[in-house]
Amino acid sequence: MSHFQEYMNINERKGFPRSYWFNRFIRWFTIIFSILAIAYAGWLIFNKVDADSSTFTKLVPFLIIFFALNSLLRNLFTLNRLKFKQEGLEFCYLLKKNVYIPWQDFVSIKLTKARQKILDVNYIGSGGGQKLQELTLAFPDMLEILNAIIEMAPQAELDDFVGSIAVAKEEKRKDENMKGQSTEDNA
Repeated sequence: MSHFQEYMNINERKGFPRSYWFNRFIRWFTIIFSILAIAYAGWLIFNKVDADSSTFTKLVPFLIIFFALNSLLRNLFTLNRLKFKQEGLEFCYLLKKNVYIPWQDFVSIKLTKARQKILDVNYIGSGGGQKLQELTLAFPDMLEILNAIIEMAPQAELDDFVGSIAVAKEEKRKDENMKGQSTEDNA
C-alpha cells in the first residue's frame, strides 16, 4: 500500500461540503496587530513628533504605518478559505468578492513562478470567456486541496509540475494496473 493513499478518493472520504482555512489565529492576530501599530504610529506623529525631533524620530512612525498597512491589506484581500461543494469550488476572501467555480468549468491548473509560487487556475467564467484565479502554494494542506480539485475536475489540463505532484491520477492508474494484473493472474 502506498503512503499516498490518503490523497486518493479524498472527496469521497471527507465528503461535501468542507472547508480549508488559512490559520485563523495568525490571520486575526496579524490584522489586529497591524491596526494597533497604525494607531500607535498615528499617536506618535500627533503627540511625540515636533519640529525639534530628529529626522529618525520623524521617519519611524511613517515606516511603521507603511509596513503595518501593507500587512493589513495583504491579510484582508488574500484567500482566506476554500469551500469544496458538490457542484464546485468557492474561493472566499475577507474583503474581496468570493469566486465560485463549477467543477465542469475548470480548464487548466499551472504553476507560475512569481515572487511566491502560485497556481494559476484557469476556468470558464459566467460570460463564457476564460478567467484566471490564483491559488498560492503557501495555503495550508495544498497537496490535499490540489488532489481534491484534480479528482473533481479531471478535464483540467495540468502542467508538468502540477501533473508530477498530482497523486490522485498517478495512484489511481497504478491501482488499476495492479488490479488488472491480479485478475489476469487469477485467470
